[in-house]
Amino acid sequence: MPASSQDGSSWLDPKWFVAGFALVVFGLIITYDVRLGLAAGALLAAAGFVWLYLALRYAPHNAAESGRSVLVERVRQQASNRRLAAAQMARVAPLPVPAPVAAVMPSGPQQGPNSPQRP
Repeated sequence: MPASSQDGSSWLDPKWFVAGFALVVFGLIITYDVRLGLAAGALLAAAGFVWLYLALRYAPHNAAESGRSVLVERVRQQASNRRLAAAQMARVAPLPVPAPVAAVMPSGPQQGPNSPQRP
């Protein structure tokens, strides 16, 4: 689900597209059959009430700071802390250069332990 923007273009939110589409479908159904339209309207109203309850229940109480802006600020702070820690680690101790693979493991067949030969 795309996050709503903070620049005031909330009329472009996908929820308005979905709500408009639902109303158009409701209008088409009610013109086709009144009883079916009333049933669809009841379902649409129930979904609207559930959405309204969730929106009011879990909406941020302080309009100045939304949950998204707090999360974005926290991510920026963490990225800044990681860059600072990486810069400090690079200044304090450079990473050791790993040994070449050939020096660690000899190539060729492995030699087993020397066992006495049988007579």
